[in-house]
Amino acid sequence: MSKGSKGILEGLNIDSKKDKKETSKELENVNSKEVKNLHSEELSIKRSYTLKTSTVKKLQELKVFVYDDPSITFNEIVDEAICKLYEDKRK
Repeated sequence: MSKGSKGILEGLNIDSKKDKKETSKELENVNSKEVKNLHSEELSIKRSYTLKTSTVKKLQELKVFVYDDPSITFNEIVDEAICKLYEDKRK
């Protein structure tokens, strides 16, 4: 970075240190995993699967356009989908 240039945050007039402190104070007593997993099991097993490109695009569309929670993970979407499919097939 040249001497005259500013970082991205400085250019946007954002005090990143102040924002980080405020955010950490707000989240200090809240563990997001605890909130998300109040009524479900903890995600503890890691697996790797190969998916078609079209399936990944559908998954991305689900995350962006269907779910209201911006912090939902692909793991949660896939887990929910598998559970629903399992219940449908068992009927």
